[in-house]
Amino acid sequence: MSIPQLRNPPFSCYPVFMANTRSETLSIRLKPATKRRLAKLAEASGRSSNFLISDAVESYVADQERMLAEMRQADRQVKSGHYIRHEDMKAWLLSWGTDRELPPPKCVCGKVHADGPPRLRSRG
Repeated sequence: MSIPQLRNPPFSCYPVFMANTRSETLSIRLKPATKRRLAKLAEASGRSSNFLISDAVESYVADQERMLAEMRQADRQVKSGHYIRHEDMKAWLLSWGTDRELPPPKCVCGKVHADGPPRLRSRG
């Protein structure tokens, strides 16, 4: 994959100052092809490889933390009896766009929750 070189990019970059940011060194191993791609991306973006790697790791860690928090919340909901059975959700989704569309499934506890299935007006 080739990254295009832009002599006069159509956007403005602004400097990111990290003078007061504490950081630590971490050594990683990359495949040679990945290292070359990273170097090309760094050159094309005007950023250092270290900046790109640090930014990617920050993003990945934040995504994983959010995912784990949502999984813990879902686990608590299931343990407290607040969930929709897989079979009910599947039947509802498979009914979309048919002449016999089913109403949204309900929580097994029988209550309507604010974060329940969406009540869509139209899917067309």
